[in-house]
Amino acid sequence: MAESSGNSKTLSSMEQENDINYDCAADFVNECVLEFRWTDLSNDLIMDVGCGHDFNCCNFILKVFPDIKYLVAIDNDPSVFENADYIDERIYCCVGNIEERETLLPFVGQMDKIISTGTIDVISNKQLVFENVYHLLKPGGEAAFLFTLNHCYYNFLTVLLEIPKFRKMFKGQYDPNMYPKERRGQYYKQMLEEVGFHNVVSKVVEKKEPPPSDEDWKDILYEEFKNMFKISPHSVADIKEDLFQIYVTKIEKCKLKYMNRVLLLYLLGSKPISTFHSEVKQTTVL
Repeated sequence: MAESSGNSKTLSSMEQENDINYDCAADFVNECVLEFRWTDLSNDLIMDVGCGHDFNCCNFILKVFPDIKYLVAIDNDPSVFENADYIDERIYCCVGNIEERETLLPFVGQMDKIISTGTIDVISNKQLVFENVYHLLKPGGEAAFLFTLNHCYYNFLTVLLEIPKFRKMFKGQYDPNMYPKERRGQYYKQMLEEVGFHNVVSKVVEKKEPPPSDEDWKDILYEEFKNMFKISPHSVADIKEDLFQIYVTKIEKCKLKYMNRVLLLYLLGSKPISTFHSEVKQTTVL
């Protein structure tokens, strides 16, 4: 596995804390603190699965628990580490794929806590991810997953593709079963329990982002969807207006409108201290 060391570039605290993704990661870590009753992590080995370019989850964990014993950031994209603007020196970076257990062998049975925010949104076989995380935990270890159950932009794309004009222009990819309505909190709670986790907590949370001015909103929608459609330069203004009107009449139908709505799942569980699951011979990461 490739390893990337931390760099010394600085990151504006104000810039980071105003980022909506950072806020989402912070809310989720705080939920873990409450549910798992985290107080002192100075003896714990923690892993962030799918840390991403911004290291939001890692950075907030270090903010709350600066004396953490060991924090491992995992991502399957080497550029996450190679092109990062800032990586705290307390973070151990490693290229690995949570869908491929063999890429994470040094960590098997070693981790006290594993957290993942947004990584498994687009992974269809979520049970495989849960099984591999279970495999990485020590007996008594804790795991927490945050992923999307539904997104207003996905619903918006669904509506657009029902309109002949936009369906003809479409050049992107669309999964009609990306967020099945029958797969909500209870569905994934049961899946985590079947893997072997105990004391599973499943909590559905809706995040809403208030709208900017109408003109800014039009620009945001256009930037979000422009690469999915064949749009000629002379029709940009009309497309922006069309997207905005469709969104505020078909997606945000209520008087109180939001620019962004996301339905999230907080899924937390613990590996039993005594387990009959077979374990691969452990190797240390320290």
